[in-house]
Formats: sequence, C-alpha cells, structure tokens
Amino acid sequence: MKNFVLKRWLSLGMVLVGVFYLVTHVFNLVALPVFADESIYIRWAQLIIDEPKRYAMFALNDGKTPLFIWSMLPFQYLFSDQLFAGRLVAVLVGLAQVYVIGWLVALLGGRKKTQYLAMLLTCILPFWFFHHRMALMDGMMTLWLSIALGGAIKVAKAKDTKEAWWSVDLVGLGFGLAMLTKIPAILFLPVLGLVGFLPEKATFKSWFGSSFKIGVGVLIGLVMFLALKLSPAFGQLFSRGGDFLFPLSEILAGAWKQTIISFPNYFNYFVYYLSLPAVILVLASLFSPRGKRVHHWLFWSGLIFLLPIMVMGKVVYPRYLLAASLFFTLSLALAFENFYAFSLKQKNNFKKFFIQLLLVLLLGNIVAASGVNMAMSWFSPEKITFVNADKVQYLHEWSSGHGIKEAYELITNMAKTEKIAVATEGYFGTLPDALLMYFHGRDVTNLYIEGIGQPVSTISASFMERAKDFDRVLLVVNSHRQKLPTTVKKNLLLEVCRPDNAPCLQVWELLD
Repeated sequence: MKNFVLKRWLSLGMVLVGVFYLVTHVFNLVALPVFADESIYIRWAQLIIDEPKRYAMFALNDGKTPLFIWSMLPFQYLFSDQLFAGRLVAVLVGLAQVYVIGWLVALLGGRKKTQYLAMLLTCILPFWFFHHRMALMDGMMTLWLSIALGGAIKVAKAKDTKEAWWSVDLVGLGFGLAMLTKIPAILFLPVLGLVGFLPEKATFKSWFGSSFKIGVGVLIGLVMFLALKLSPAFGQLFSRGGDFLFPLSEILAGAWKQTIISFPNYFNYFVYYLSLPAVILVLASLFSPRGKRVHHWLFWSGLIFLLPIMVMGKVVYPRYLLAASLFFTLSLALAFENFYAFSLKQKNNFKKFFIQLLLVLLLGNIVAASGVNMAMSWFSPEKITFVNADKVQYLHEWSSGHGIKEAYELITNMAKTEKIAVATEGYFGTLPDALLMYFHGRDVTNLYIEGIGQPVSTISASFMERAKDFDRVLLVVNSHRQKLPTTVKKNLLLEVCRPDNAPCLQVWELLD
C-alpha cells in the first residue's frame, strides 16, 4: 500500500512539474518580438507548406539540417499567430527536455528529490527558460543529444552485454536526430567517448567494450544523417562553416590567439544564464566529499563539448553553448544532494546547520534570480538581463523584430482598400522574412513585398517597374540603414524604436 501511494505521489509530482513548465513557458510567449533566425526558419516551414517538393530540403542550401523546420509544419496549420506556432515547438521540446533531465539524474544515481530539483531547475534557469521559448534549433539539438547521452550511460552501466546492446539504439536515434537538427551535434562525439569512464569500476577493457557499442550507435546516427545525401543540395550543407568557425589550419597557424581572448566572455555567459551561485556550486562539486567521479565526468564533458567552439569560433553566441548547460545543470542538482548528504554526517550541529543554511541561501538566490528573469520575459522583455552579445541580437540591431508586427498591421489595414507595394531592407532575415511570415495564409491580393538589400540608398528600377500598377509604395527599413534622398520619400507612416536608444524600424511612403 505504501509503495502504491508513493508511486501515485510521484506520478502526480511529474504531472505538476509539466503543468508548471507549460504555464510558465506558454504565458506571453510572443512578448519578445521575432528574432531574425526565427523568421527565417518559420518562413522556410511556410514555403514547404506551399511547395513541398521544391522547399522540403531548402534549409540545406543555407548549411542547416531540416528536422527543426519540418517539426514546425503542423503547428503553422494549427495557429493563426505564426510566431506563437513556431515558438510552441520549442516549448514542447523543452517539456521533453525537463523529463529527460530527470531521467539522466536517475541514471547517474540521483534520488527522486534530486530528479525533481533538476527538472525544476531546467524549468526556471535563464539559459533553459529563454531558449525553450524561442523558435531556434539549439534546444531541439540539445534534447536529442541528451537522449543519446542517456543511451550511452545505460550502455556503460549495463550489467550484461544483452542489456547494453538494447541501449545502443537510443544512442543512434538520439545522435542521428541531433545531427538532423543541427550540424554542431558532431562536437558531442568526444563526450560520448568519455562515457565508458563513468562507472566506478571502469577499466580500459570495460571502456573499450562500452565505447565499441556506443560507436555502433553513433554509426546508426550517421547513417540517419547521411540519408540527406539523397538530396542534390547535400553538398551545400557544409558551405557556411567558414562563416562561423576558423578552419583548423588557421587555428594551428595562430588564429587561436584571436579566439582565446573571448574565453572570459564565455564563462560570463554561464554566470549570467545559470547564475553565479550555480556556477560556484558546480565548481565546488569538483571537491565534493561524495560523487566526485560523477561531478568530474560531468564538468569535463561539458568543457570538452565547449572547447572546439571556443577555440575555433569566429562568432560565438550564447545559444551555441546551450548543450553544455546540460552537464552543468545535472552537476548542480547532484551537488545539492551530495552536500546535503554530507551535512547530515556532521556530528557538530553548528557545522551541519551552517552547510544546510548555505545550501538554502544558494538555492534561494538561484530561484529568485530566475524568477526575476522569468517576470521580465513575460512583461518587460526589453529589460531581460542579457549579456551584450544577446542584447545586440535580440534588442538593438536589425536582427531584432521590434516594429515588425506593427508594420504588418499597418500594411494589412492599408491593403484592405488599396493596392500596396512594399520594398524592405535586406533580402532575408528579419526583413523581409518576418513580414512575409506574418502574411502567410492571408489574403495578399492587393499586396506585393520584395527585399531590396541594404543599406537602402536607392530603390531599384525593377521594383519600381513592378510597383507602378499599385496605389501606394512603401519602404520598411531600419533607421540607421535608411539613406534615401528626401526627394524620394513622401511620409513617415510608422516608427517603432528599439530599447536603449537603438535604431528604429520605420515605414515610409515613397513618391511614385
């Protein structure tokens, strides 16, 4: 009877965690305006809906694998708000991640309470909370890698060969789906190679046996990924790597001197998005009196995943490091368990009280800081405590979608009674993709939208020729990229300025 009640309580607890997660993540989901990459991915999904044969593999042309794009397709049918539909996919990915985190804690020997703590931390920590509310690929890649990691742990800890082989499929499925989501999943391979050292009694022989089986899983995943070769666009998949990473030859020739100076920034990302107390506890866990082997394995696994990104990265945004937070979150939850267990063994009551009080204060600080971040995300996203790199992306520059929804509403109202031709800054990204995203599935009989590049110092003759049959001609542009002479502009119809005196999004009416 006692076990039955306990199981029911645990099941209820799991449901309550899921409800808490969904309520906190779906609420005001579109408070932050659309981000450039979100608009591109959602727009690709819409193009697949319109012409599946032509666009199903279109993402390959931009160096992206298509699984995340495909996952958004049904949601574009279900919801009228396209941004909400895209972000809801990320929310559901995050819900799965919460439960997978609990599963991983159990595999690492954590107690039920520690599983719940890890799951709740995944719900609230800013690194997770923010990216599970954005229609970006990094959260989905991290989920699949987490599943591959769980499969690898089960292989390494299996009591017999048969049990180990049953878990190989998990490795293959997780790694394959991760590769189909985002190419940097390949950087997880060294981490999977370390899993064989996790068991307490690991030897070189046992490591080799585990690594061989995990390697078979990796091969299964690579076969899944190589199925993309059926597309003629497969060759384009690696064409964009040079935009973000230095080739190894340049690193060895000295480019590493340019990248290592950014290491403190990367450390700062985790201080901001996991919180300083969390970072302190993760580092302190390396000297933990209990579970030291697991903590070292988690810490060095996270670092090994990060190292090639940090050393070779030309441009490294925090979201590229999200998968590393998997290891640090697991270590954080287990650190609370281990330090609390250590406190219970203290014969000195003052020492016991001091350790427990310190843990409560650290946890309270993490929860409070996360709560403030969540409140800002819901009600004042312009005040989120972003690191500078993210502040520029999401709030200040052209990649921020401030004003896009307002421009869409203005153009929609005008197009009810007049034929409107719209030129936009750029060829892809926030402009024109975000506007096109909002107009998908709407009546666009009276509307024509075309991207004309940037900076906007002239309007192309081809666009003006196309626009001559329309009643009014508009330009949607960012103020710092608007260089048109006054003789071309007629009226400023709309201006929405970004936070912190950053450039404004403008809608101009142009002279015929």
